Amino acid sequence: MDLTNKTVAALGDSVTRGFDGTVNLRYNYPRYLAKYYNCRVCNNGINGATIYETLEKEIEKIKDNKYDVIILMIGTNDYGHLDVPLVRIISKLTTLVRKVISQHHEAKIYAVLPMTRFDDDKNAANVVRYSNYTFNQLLDGLAEVYLAFQVPFIDWREYHSEFITDFNYKDMYQDQHVHPNAYTYRKLAFYIGDFIKNN
Repeated sequence: MDLTNKTVAALGDSVTRGFDGTVNLRYNYPRYLAKYYNCRVCNNGINGATIYETLEKEIEKIKDNKYDVIILMIGTNDYGHLDVPLVRIISKLTTLVRKVISQHHEAKIYAVLPMTRFDDDKNAANVVRYSNYTFNQLLDGLAEVYLAFQVPFIDWREYHSEFITDFNYKDMYQDQHVHPNAYTYRKLAFYIGDFIKNN
């Protein structure tokens, strides 16, 4: 899809808002997306947002507006901060994706799975945190929901898998944990924009 002159809603957590672990950066991925793809992007990201507790509020906030494209990028905080079983998070996402589709049937919806995260200097992929599932299991669960609704989505384990790795995350994440620096936000915008352009 050509994003030129399109109106985009970006829903998500601190990675959408543009937080770098200390401050909200003025130049975040939605801002770069607007700049490089000549579109209007409304940044609805909320620091600390989760699928289970916050996404519904973000969806409610945009329900009366018309968008050409809606981007969902959320889920890392469900894994990182909540003791909620994965099945409940997946059920909630299923309900909310259905809601977005019904409220914005003219919009094209895209999803971006959470980026690789590092907790205590360790890749979280196969680590169980507060509830009984790993980060990879979360990603697999979110992917299943998007596949079921035929929502095109980015899975960083396959799409530009060299973007964030065990070898470069300290350079790519400002907090060496989960929050990008300015350079990484710019690359993130390019990767998301190119994905939308080609899907």
